[in-house]
Amino acid sequence: MGSVRVVNRAILIILPCLFISSCSNQQIVDRINLAQSAGYDLQDKRVKSTILVGNNLEKDKMTVQILETVSESSYDMIPRLQTKANKTIQYGQMRMVLFGSDYAKKGIGPILGSFSRDSKITSRLQMGVADKEASEILAATIKSHDSLFLMNMIEKNMESGNLPRSNFHTILYSYYGAGRDFFLPYFVTERGLIKLDGIALFNEDKWVATVGIREVFIVKMLTENSRNGSFMIPLRGSDSEQYDYVLMRSISSKASYRVISSDSTPAISISIKIKASVKDIPDSVRLKSRQDVSLLENELEETLRKETEDFISLCQSKKVDPLGFGDLFRSKTRNWNEEQFQAAYSTMKATIKIDLDIVQTGIGK
Repeated sequence: MGSVRVVNRAILIILPCLFISSCSNQQIVDRINLAQSAGYDLQDKRVKSTILVGNNLEKDKMTVQILETVSESSYDMIPRLQTKANKTIQYGQMRMVLFGSDYAKKGIGPILGSFSRDSKITSRLQMGVADKEASEILAATIKSHDSLFLMNMIEKNMESGNLPRSNFHTILYSYYGAGRDFFLPYFVTERGLIKLDGIALFNEDKWVATVGIREVFIVKMLTENSRNGSFMIPLRGSDSEQYDYVLMRSISSKASYRVISSDSTPAISISIKIKASVKDIPDSVRLKSRQDVSLLENELEETLRKETEDFISLCQSKKVDPLGFGDLFRSKTRNWNEEQFQAAYSTMKATIKIDLDIVQTGIGK
């Protein structure tokens, strides 16, 4: 009986403490604004900073507040925004940063440097580029009642779509590392709806080119296992002026790189193996035998090879290296020199081989 009294007494002591702690934590949350998404734009040679603040009013219910300020620099964003808020603004939960088109073209290096030195910024942070102003895209997310709408869109498209994986850690690795450049998701608005429309390619810290969502699959295929990505490929129909299309779903892929030459004219060989399933196909295409499947594989391989070559040529013409060719040559070349490689990068020869295996067609090999 004595032990029972002790336990009961302990419970009576602990429960009020837990209640007080819970109330205290709730009061702390009620006294702060959590800045979870931010945007940076240029406005008359000044910096326009925007943040989205999420407030949980009830369980599973959130209101999103937008705050904006204009300053000579991005560094005093939080102090300036604080003058417009009645709660302390905390940015330790920052998960998304969006750059307006003009800001991204000028260079996002100062933001990358500032954030890399801030212990409150985590590697999970995502970044993106807006086709116009970042503030417009952020404002369009308010009706979703989700201050992390853009971050969630990025992560879902990385997981089950064509978007290559990236986060603040990989961005910094490519930015500060030798022989590679980073890329960021690219957002547009269509009829008031936000759309992920490709990736923005950067030379050092400046946005210089954009590739569409179709080419994004090529990037994913070249940089990681493109499991769950999809791609639609044109097939020449009976009328040479018309094309039919086949929709494929990637099951897995693997890219292998081999340096052929590292002299004044660099050369590299890329071998890509893909397993994919047919999701949709025109009635004119028959897959009744293994020979039919092989013919389709050959045609799709040639199309993917050409599109991969075109993407690499675009990167060379824009002097961007999102695939990290320079880093690869650096690892294989004694006394590698970054300036010399960059000078020769535009003449680099890339030989592409695609090995496509179409599975789940119901046709046995």
